[in-house]
Amino acid sequence: MELPALSARRATVEDLPALQALWQIGGLPADELEKFLTEFQVVPGEGEGVLLGAVGLMVEGNDALLHSEALAPGDEGDEIRAALWRRLQIVARNQGIHRLWTQEDADYWRTGGFVAAPTDTVSAATAAFVDKTATWLVCELIDPAKAKQLVTEQMAIWHATRAQEADELQGKIRAFRNASVVIAAVVVVLMIGMVVFVLRQRPEILQRLLHGGR
Repeated sequence: MELPALSARRATVEDLPALQALWQIGGLPADELEKFLTEFQVVPGEGEGVLLGAVGLMVEGNDALLHSEALAPGDEGDEIRAALWRRLQIVARNQGIHRLWTQEDADYWRTGGFVAAPTDTVSAATAAFVDKTATWLVCELIDPAKAKQLVTEQMAIWHATRAQEADELQGKIRAFRNASVVIAAVVVVLMIGMVVFVLRQRPEILQRLLHGGR
């Protein structure tokens, strides 16, 4: 049976009974996973309270663990995984995740973007959930080298912007200072002109000033 286009969303409390059923089908520890309900993304089915699949995403820093896949019985597993994967990538990128880890063994995850994690990548992992003695699949959402280059470029842009803003501020200060000097000079000229005008109109004032006010 071909499924209609599927979509995934974040699990809610109302999904718990259906999630517990999926976990039990998958042989997963439902009582333990219930504590991490908000980590799960689910694919709703037709009818209220029906879930076709679910998977957890535990986030730690820039890393995240894709875990506890559980699917309803049927032949549509990869279609359900595809819907979950589309949702997981959006959620991961929105949370700034650089790398996804998993030990899920379905072939879909290998073809969907995960590859066997290199030994040096596992050894350098800082996430607490990474058992460095285990075998892992990893998906690089952001290439570390490109991420470092992006940060460097962003810092260069920031410094250039700050320098430009500083230059613009200094320019405004110089313009204000020059304008202040011009205004002061105009005021002085006007005052001198006013004094000259008054003295020409009333020369006796100058005579009084010259003779000490007599």
